[in-house]
Amino acid sequence: MNIRSSEAIRAGLIGAAAGFVIGVLSRIPFLGCIIAPLSWVAAVGAGVLYVYYVTGAGAQMEIVEGAVGGGLAGAIAGVARPLVQGVLNLIFGTVSAAGSFLGGEGGSGLVTVGASVGSLILGVVAGAVSGAILGAVGGLLYALIKKQ
Repeated sequence: MNIRSSEAIRAGLIGAAAGFVIGVLSRIPFLGCIIAPLSWVAAVGAGVLYVYYVTGAGAQMEIVEGAVGGGLAGAIAGVARPLVQGVLNLIFGTVSAAGSFLGGEGGSGLVTVGASVGSLILGVVAGAVSGAILGAVGGLLYALIKKQ
């Protein structure tokens, strides 16, 4: 099994760019509920894109390699949307905390900032894990299709 990391990183960064756009657009109130599920498609697409890049060069690919490489690409892609959402929540949470501090409610402001930081960390970890799983599924299925 030979994982080509440059193709995995390239596919993951393309998926991360899509996740970045999805993360920014999902902040729009009505549009967010429609666009947010597309981050799953970006992670699966990153896994498919890894297999496409490797087999496009004429190389043969094992099914396991497609799953592992697709999982790596999907993990990279899966981090982007929660990272954007977490940073934006941290920015708006800090503004809210500053308002609480100025209003004399210092404890509430600290809880707001702490919750924002905690959700950022938890979101990035969950995005990486779910992106890896979805990318592995995408890479596995596309490797199966290319094998036949």
